[in-house]
Formats: sequence, C-alpha cells, structure tokens
Amino acid sequence: MKIYRAKDAKVESRDWGSLGILGEVVLPKSVSSVGFFHPRTPPNGRLGNHLHKKLHEFMYFLNPGKIKVGSEVHEIARGDIVMLDPGEAHELLAGPEGISLFVVKLPNDPKDTERL
Repeated sequence: MKIYRAKDAKVESRDWGSLGILGEVVLPKSVSSVGFFHPRTPPNGRLGNHLHKKLHEFMYFLNPGKIKVGSEVHEIARGDIVMLDPGEAHELLAGPEGISLFVVKLPNDPKDTERL
C-alpha cells in the first residue's frame, strides 16, 4: 500500500493556474481494462474487509476517513490517494461524514473480490 497525501503534493505554476503532482505509478503492460467506481458509505459505516487477487486499486478520497490495510489503520484526509497492490486486504471505516471516494481498478474484473 502507498498513500499519496494531498497536503504533500508538489505544486507547479502553470499559465492557467497550478498543478499539484501527487505521484506516478508504473503499471504492468498486461492491464487490459480499467474500471471507475464511486462507493459511498453512511456516517460511521464501513466497507467490509476484502482483497483483490489480481487488480491494483486506486482510491481518491473526497472526504476524510480511515482505511485498514492488514492490521494497520491509516487516517486519510480529503484529496489523499491510496494505492493498493493485489493481495492487500483492506477495509474502509467511515467517520461522521460517511465516506465518498472515487476508485479506479486496473484491470477491471468484477469477479476479483474476496470477502474476508
């Protein structure tokens, strides 16, 4: 797992404004499809513990929350990105606002979810 913190983004000035650079990830050439999702949980809810055996998952948080990866719990701020590698068990834990995020899965395989 890797967390790209919005507050740590390198900011470059551009003629149209500014660009915050959070990070770059090199993916395997075998990525054949991409899935885009917008999960939301209610206040103090959770998206239960699960893993994906083959896909990489990128989560862009629209509000604060927590993510549990393995046995470690990480506080996530609005604008942070979490990248999960295949096989990393994870669970989302919502605060009083619930959780709203955008998720990108590479490759997209709806059958690649194992509930724990």
